[in-house]
Amino acid sequence: MDVEEKARATLVNSLGLKGSERALILCDIGSIGIGEVFYKAAVRMTRDAYMMVMPKGKHHGAEPPPPVTSMMMDSDVIIAPTTFSLTYTNAARASLAAGSRIATMPGITKEMLERGGFEADYSKIARSIRRFGRMFSTSKRIRITSKEGTDLLLLIKGREWIMGDNGLCLKRGSITNLPAGEVFIAPVENSARGTLVVDGVFSQGLETPLTIHIKDGVIQSVDGINDVSQLFRGKKCSRVLSEIGIGMNPHSMIIGNILEDQKALGTVHIGFGDNSTFGGRVICDMHNDGMLLHPTLDIGGVKVIEDGKFVLDL
Repeated sequence: MDVEEKARATLVNSLGLKGSERALILCDIGSIGIGEVFYKAAVRMTRDAYMMVMPKGKHHGAEPPPPVTSMMMDSDVIIAPTTFSLTYTNAARASLAAGSRIATMPGITKEMLERGGFEADYSKIARSIRRFGRMFSTSKRIRITSKEGTDLLLLIKGREWIMGDNGLCLKRGSITNLPAGEVFIAPVENSARGTLVVDGVFSQGLETPLTIHIKDGVIQSVDGINDVSQLFRGKKCSRVLSEIGIGMNPHSMIIGNILEDQKALGTVHIGFGDNSTFGGRVICDMHNDGMLLHPTLDIGGVKVIEDGKFVLDL
């Protein structure tokens, strides 16, 4: 199956695009090629398909220009293979409120569309995620450790696991990342404390481990790459630990691209910045994730992952 057929299959199976619906393919000057792949697939399915090319954003969570937001709100299905994520934007929130179905794909490549996470059975992943959510619905705390030096404690009492990132974006006002396959939660603000060692990719790339010291839910100091450290020298909200995500896709591979890596089964990623769209109280125009490739994860006394291997029986 070539990339255009793969794109068409994604529009059918993950987004349920119908011939009567308006489809918007939203890309930027850095992702025109993959945008064209999805556009060519969309025009075979609906006569009301459009492709918009906008300026590249400055970072994940940056708002698109107003004309783009307007077009998003007027579309039934939005496919966003952009350079930076639009998931945590007011534009996405407004479009979801208007009933749009959105698939964000920040940093996607044609090679990723051909193999890896897109090969998964999303119906099966959705069932696993639902079972996971039920199992830990009343859990109160999470501890993450690793041989690389991570030892992090977070509280999640009163927070809900987000189970919608399963690759099935078929209902009005729903959103998913593609490739999909993660379950995540917004920890209680001010609760996280300890040391986090990011040994995988951090948003746009990481060559050596990054050590982050956290107290009262906020980054206190960062040892490592200057480019990554710069992300945390602006607004305080960008330094707030706002998410813990768990990869649930057995087909996703570690390739150094956060979009694919964070779905890989047995990995954990920690997010900083906005979490207002999934049950948290942090409102920020940024959201960045850091990967742990070999974590040990304990939720409420139950071991879920051990040294990068998913050991929970679902």
